[in-house]
Amino acid sequence: MNTQSNGYTVVYSAIMVVVVAAALTLIAVGLKDRQQTNIDNEKRQNILKSAGIAVDGSVEECYNKFMKDAYVISPDGKKIEDDDNKSFNTDLSVNTLPVFEIDNNGEKLYVVPLKGNGLWGAIWGFASLKSDFNTISGVVFDHASETPGLGAEMTQEYFCNQFKGRQLFEAQDFVGISKVYKGNPKDPSDDQDPKHGIDAISGSTMTTNGVQAMVNDCLKAYGNFRATISNGKPSPEPNCCKEQVEEIKDAPAN
Repeated sequence: MNTQSNGYTVVYSAIMVVVVAAALTLIAVGLKDRQQTNIDNEKRQNILKSAGIAVDGSVEECYNKFMKDAYVISPDGKKIEDDDNKSFNTDLSVNTLPVFEIDNNGEKLYVVPLKGNGLWGAIWGFASLKSDFNTISGVVFDHASETPGLGAEMTQEYFCNQFKGRQLFEAQDFVGISKVYKGNPKDPSDDQDPKHGIDAISGSTMTTNGVQAMVNDCLKAYGNFRATISNGKPSPEPNCCKEQVEEIKDAPAN
């Protein structure tokens, strides 16, 4: 065959396309299980991190050590039997709300997933709550496309740490993170709310507002669950998270 002819070029190109496509397909199929394992371990690590637990060694072994129970609840706060690991594989929705119970050196913590919208795209994370299901013990946030140096700062410890100790309820009424300040809500010298306020990310008010809405909308959906475990009065708004979930139902899995 004349290697200088157009026909040779076309045939050679077609063969290379087929060979490369087949190779990439085989690699993708071969790595599928490993990729899923990495995704699952990242989720396990973030659940533990929100509860203040640093992974030492195998992520899965550490997760199994501290995880005492995992299940989903219905919007009315009732526990649903979880025989097929729904809690781990199900994202936040109006019908199934995942709950992860962690035992951190004798302290019982509830960890729940968060999903919302930032300035440019989806944001998500986990929040751990103390046994009263009122006080935030820790949070972990991540994002799809927030601006580096601005909205992307939502993942940094200095921003996440200020959620520790914030409270969600006053008696049976959900208050959540009701104030966003340009200052330090922990500073007693200014007139800010140390129970329900946070300091905005400098130069990124829209992303901060998105985080605030995500935390409030998603945690409020667990109001009936809190009432159930504390023998309180159920909230009249079991589907308060519906709008938020519908908006971000196509968000990437974390």
